[in-house]
Amino acid sequence: MKSDAELKADLMEKLDSIPAISEANIEVFVDGGMVTLNGQVDTHQTRFQVEKTARRIAGIRGLQINIKPVHGVVKRSTR
Repeated sequence: MKSDAELKADLMEKLDSIPAISEANIEVFVDGGMVTLNGQVDTHQTRFQVEKTARRIAGIRGLQINIKPVHGVVKRSTR
């Protein structure tokens, strides 16, 4: 079984290979094999790509994704 540090390193390496991802935009926490991802990405597609990448890491016991796409969000005027 991989340690939390090994899981985090594996995931960070995979996320680094996604051009639309910046380490500054996503925080990765691992505790007892449970992974939590926090942050913001440009699009819903990028969020999906992050989730798909994380699910492929062997040894992860659970995944919580708190990532919000910041573009493509429709804001209504309050006039």
